[in-house]
Amino acid sequence: MRRSAVLALLALSACATPRPGKMSFEELYATSGDSGPTSDSSPFLPREPDRARGPLTPERSPELDAALTVFTEKARAYREKVQRGSVMPVDQVRNWESMNAALDAFLSRPVEHTDTRDLTRARGVMEAELEQDARLYGDMPGPLAEAVVVRVGRLIVRASTLRRWELPSEEPSGPPRLAWPVEPVTITSLYGDRWHPITGQLRRHSGVDLAARRGQSVGVAEKGVVLRAGWNGDHGKMVEVQHDGQWVTRYSHLSEVLVTTGEVLARGDVVGLAGDTGLATGVHVHFELWHDGNSLDPLEALVAPEAAPDASDEERPVARMPAESPVLTSQGRHPNAGSRP
Repeated sequence: MRRSAVLALLALSACATPRPGKMSFEELYATSGDSGPTSDSSPFLPREPDRARGPLTPERSPELDAALTVFTEKARAYREKVQRGSVMPVDQVRNWESMNAALDAFLSRPVEHTDTRDLTRARGVMEAELEQDARLYGDMPGPLAEAVVVRVGRLIVRASTLRRWELPSEEPSGPPRLAWPVEPVTITSLYGDRWHPITGQLRRHSGVDLAARRGQSVGVAEKGVVLRAGWNGDHGKMVEVQHDGQWVTRYSHLSEVLVTTGEVLARGDVVGLAGDTGLATGVHVHFELWHDGNSLDPLEALVAPEAAPDASDEERPVARMPAESPVLTSQGRHPNAGSRP
């Protein structure tokens, strides 16, 4: 059983309505790409501060260490008393709940005082115990399963935040200079109000639509950390990335998601493949730019194609636009007087 499957579920479980009854481990380890839609459009995990409030002074947590030791010892003892395929005992459910509470207490400390060794051990224990329980028990209470993967996600985000803080970067004075997610660049719908081509209703178009081929690589517009990677309602399969200065970009209607929550990306890293999942009339990339909870016109931040920085030093593919290719634009299907399509 792959641990990456646990991480891929984060985008689904933490933003979904808690399921009544029990959740099978097959559901628990299901990838978010195969999951059904959800109407929640807000990030499923709390955002950590973009910059440290003071010097990084990591402190080991003996309380967390003790809680992890007790948790694993009890879990081992409970597993020895049951046969494979048995229902998870109430005592083991309570054991997981106690561990979740201990993680909440640990994660309540300031990020600056968090030791990455604690994060690494806690994440490893949680994922290992999930795997062992998956082999033995047939299912897990739904709300508990969702609570567990949320804590794993918070550990991942905390660790990636610390890694990001350790990287030198300049505080941006304005919008970041973003690279185009796909090439060549053909803009099929602009930012602003438009008549939706499917619903026929006037609604805000919170990004720009870029023409793409099915399965075409979609690159992240700037370095950052993956906040969400999975299904998001009308957006279909979507990746949401946080950048320096509380800037966030979104890449929607993907056919495949190729990153996981908490992953640190370099500019141009491929986040997914273009598709038409969610509410879409055809294959394209819906690209959004957000700052402090407000959507902005991405064209204000996207660099001119000929100004895109050379990425020859990057090890992974970069989606960028050739200098000789023109940027084409076209309006929506039903332009409305006085408003942008």
